[in-house]
Order: sequence, then C-alpha cells, then structure tokens
Amino acid sequence: MLTWARLSYRQQRWELWLVAAGVALVAVGMLWFTNELAGLRTASPECFPPDNASTSCQPILNRFYEAGGTAQSLLYAAFIAPFGMGVILGAPIVAREIEGGTAQLAWTLGRSRVTWLLRRIGFIALVVVVLLGVLTVTSEILAATLMPEANLAQDFTYNGQRGWLIVVRGVGALMVGMLVGAVIGRVLPAVLASALVIGLSFTGVSFAMDRWNEGETIARRPMTAEGDPMAFDTSVLTVAYGIETRDGEFLTYEEFFGRGLDFQMNDEQGRMYTSQEDFEEGRFFGYETQLVIPGSRYGEITGREGLVVATLGLVALGATALALRRRRPV
Repeated sequence: MLTWARLSYRQQRWELWLVAAGVALVAVGMLWFTNELAGLRTASPECFPPDNASTSCQPILNRFYEAGGTAQSLLYAAFIAPFGMGVILGAPIVAREIEGGTAQLAWTLGRSRVTWLLRRIGFIALVVVVLLGVLTVTSEILAATLMPEANLAQDFTYNGQRGWLIVVRGVGALMVGMLVGAVIGRVLPAVLASALVIGLSFTGVSFAMDRWNEGETIARRPMTAEGDPMAFDTSVLTVAYGIETRDGEFLTYEEFFGRGLDFQMNDEQGRMYTSQEDFEEGRFFGYETQLVIPGSRYGEITGREGLVVATLGLVALGATALALRRRRPV
C-alpha cells in the first residue's frame, strides 16, 4: 500500500502541491477573517446586532461588512474546490498511466485491473478527503462567525459552501474526472473534457435535487398582508420563485409567461397585476411567492444530496473499472 502511495504521489506531486497550496491559502484566509470579524464584535459589542446600533457605530459596521464581503468570497472558493480537485487530480489518475504506457505494463504483470485501479485511486482519494476536510472545518468556523445568531445545524445559509457536503462532492467529482481520464486515455484532453463533464454532472444533480425538493416545499410570500417586507430569512432553501394565483395555484414565471400572460406592475403588498386597468380597478392576478424548505430540514436535505452524489461517485468508479477491463493491454 505504501508503495502505491509513493507511486501516486510521484506521478501527481505537482498537482498535489498545487491543490494543497490552494487549500492552505483559502483555509488561512478563512481563519484570518474569522479572527478579524470576531475581533470587531468583541471590541465594539454595543454595535451588534446592527439593527440596534447607534449612528456612531457606522465606521465599525462598515469595516465589518467590508471584511465580511471578502470572507464570503472564500466560502465561494470552498464551493468550487471539490470540482476543481476532480479536474486537476481526478482526470490524470488513469489517463497519465495509459498515455505513458505504464498502465498496460502493470495490467500485463498483474492479475486484476480492478485491484490496480483501487490502489491507484486510494491515495489520491485520501488526500482529497483530508484537504476538503480542512475546508469543511474552516468554512463552518467562518460561517458561524458571519452568522453568530444562527443555528447552522438548522439553517441553509451558505448552503454548499460549508459543511461535510464539500468532502462528498470532492470525492464524487474525483471519480467522475477519473472516469473521463480512463475513457480518453490522454492527460490534457481528459483534463479539458473532465471540466465539462463534471460541470454537467453536478448541474444535473442540482437540477434533479430541485425537482425532488419541489414537492416538499411550502409557499412563502415576500410581503405581509400589511405591505411590510418579511424579515430577511436566509435560513430557508428557496427552490422556486413564481406567482401564487388568487385560486391558490403556484406558477413559475416560465409557466406564467408560457400561458401568454404578462404582468405590468406589482404593489407594496406583492400583488401582481396583468394590466394598468386591472391595477387601477384593484383586480390582481396573484401574489409574488417563493417555494421554500424550512431550515429545520437542513440535515435531511443535505444528507439526501450527499447520498445522490455518493451514488454518482460509485457509478463513476464502476464505469471506470468497466472501461479499463475493455481496454486492450497493448
């Protein structure tokens, strides 16, 4: 096992060092901003929460929001990192050995290509889990500092940019990238193709999850009956935006326009009007509405997505083994 680990490291050491340096940079940045944001809160507790702060707190709040905006960009980096690792580390795993001829030699000498594959992927997968585990921890720490009042275990704030789902996505993307490399058998084309395939695969997963979740949502209007905006709530997962008709039917904007309808304006209570005449006479078509999943279901929904991504990874691993078995040894 150690022999295979050393071989894996030698063949991808530059990619591994590049990825490790990127993770280290993002993780250190997250911890630095965590300290900066926590320091501002500690030094000026009278300015938090901002809604109750006096005008003298404005300079402190400006610094806090500026630092927080930059910190959120690091959370976006944590979102992208799993897919980047699938491209940079996943695609060359098998493609480099096929292109260099070492895979064919190993298959000739060895008894099982599947065993060869598992040994080949084991070390890289472990590295991906460790590196993304670091981002999982630091992203949760930063998110908790940005939203100290929130219970992040029941909150969709920064969904996909924090938490253990980062690790699962990384391993899934690694397997998809490896499959592309095994099919193409050349490093550079595999890297380019894997970026497209991984992007399409996880876009498909996201689309499928939205459709799955859509049947379990509740409707929420962004305005109260009195015309006051509802409290800004990022804890929910918004699945769709649209219009709830006066009869209680929900239409996405695509469905609304697909019926040949159009709206000209809306009022302070979020009511939609299809013409100026209807507006003047008070005949509204429906309400602006969002279909959401409450934050209390965060663990269930992310667990469901994690299961789907893990299944995608296992299918990709199985397809890679099948592709290798069909390749000629010479």
